[in-house]
Amino acid sequence: MIANLQQEKGIFWILPIALALNLIMGIQGWTSIGLAFTGFYILQVIHKMGHKIPIIDLMTTLASLQWIVGPYIDYHNGSSHYKYYMYVPEEQYMAFAVPAIIAFRLGTLFFKDHSNLEDIGQRVINLLNNYPKLPYVFIIAGLIIPYLNAFIPAGLRFVFFLLSNVKYVGVIYLLFSDKPNRWPIFMIVMAITALGSIASGMFHDLLLWAMLTFTFVARELKLSYSSKMVIALIGMFLAITIQSVKHEYRDIIHKGYGGNKVSLFLGLAADNWSSGRIVTPSSEDDMNARLNQGWIISAVMKHIPEYEPYAGGSTIIEGIEAALLPRFLAPNKKKAGGRENFMKYTGLPLGENTSMGISLAGEGYANYGVYGGIFFMFCWGLFIGWFWQKLSNWSFFYPTLLIWSPILFLQVIKAETEFVVVLNHLIKASVLVFGLLWFIKRQWGIRI
Repeated sequence: MIANLQQEKGIFWILPIALALNLIMGIQGWTSIGLAFTGFYILQVIHKMGHKIPIIDLMTTLASLQWIVGPYIDYHNGSSHYKYYMYVPEEQYMAFAVPAIIAFRLGTLFFKDHSNLEDIGQRVINLLNNYPKLPYVFIIAGLIIPYLNAFIPAGLRFVFFLLSNVKYVGVIYLLFSDKPNRWPIFMIVMAITALGSIASGMFHDLLLWAMLTFTFVARELKLSYSSKMVIALIGMFLAITIQSVKHEYRDIIHKGYGGNKVSLFLGLAADNWSSGRIVTPSSEDDMNARLNQGWIISAVMKHIPEYEPYAGGSTIIEGIEAALLPRFLAPNKKKAGGRENFMKYTGLPLGENTSMGISLAGEGYANYGVYGGIFFMFCWGLFIGWFWQKLSNWSFFYPTLLIWSPILFLQVIKAETEFVVVLNHLIKASVLVFGLLWFIKRQWGIRI
């Protein structure tokens, strides 16, 4: 672990910077540590892009932004959303949330990251030398599968949703090649993803795959740190734009809008920027309310154990059962969605068609309290670090396995989801991916 800490270049600057924030700017102790920690991992993710597959760093950064930076802004911006506000004092909240995120990252550092893109790139090149048409097969299959959705039983739609993501694996394979059409195909696939997101009003896939594929793009373009920083800032502005208009946009299209949805979306975005609503939103449409997932954790902290006793690990056991057992063996197993846990452990109502997760940190607190919740996050970090190392080890059997890792972590990487969702996704996606790679090897002799 010490060796892994030393490889996190600059990590030992976190405490001096936190101390400066505390002494010079008067920022509360745990908050200053959390802000310094967040800043470090933002820079760390940018640094690793093009060299590693920084999925764990992305997990850490997204959680830090949503559990530390968002709450900090809410505590100090002078206005609060009518519902999405912090329910406990800053000192109480940060004394749990900051150690929880740090504990998660420390847990992951017990295992070394072997996702060197140069090594992976050579494996992909060796694969494509023997099977040059393989990327095109995956891309075409991934583009066709969504159109079969109407004919697929509801119970299998999650499987086919995962399979549709093989188009991104195909595109990444292609990026490692010297094919002259690799960049046009990459742009076409991402454009189709963007158009699909606009058509449905759901932008998670676009944002997640844009982040997850960027490391491969940065490697191929040999981007400098400053170039990656500029692109990261552009990406941040695009994400802010999407977040600022998506609720209004969804309201319009769900009412039966029959016009050009791309024009509608771009018009709303332009209107939000020109009117200044993105920079200075109203309290009812507070941009930070979308960044800040800490308000849910704080609601759990206020509600538990005063109005509801600690769960004592029951939701964790339910999550493991839901991930490992098929429904015919456990007919009453927990369903994903988060609605039940949210209302029970925050004490807040939700609309009939609304689902919210209490997040891993919130679930850790709901089950075990402050110190037990921090330890739970450490254990989750251990598991994620172990799993990531195992993927590297299993690359001996499937040389390009790590290229498939974004599919495994699509839900895991998000900070707002709870235990049953992330574990269920990780296990089922792993079974599907390994099953697919095994089938391809057995049927056609291709060691992917």
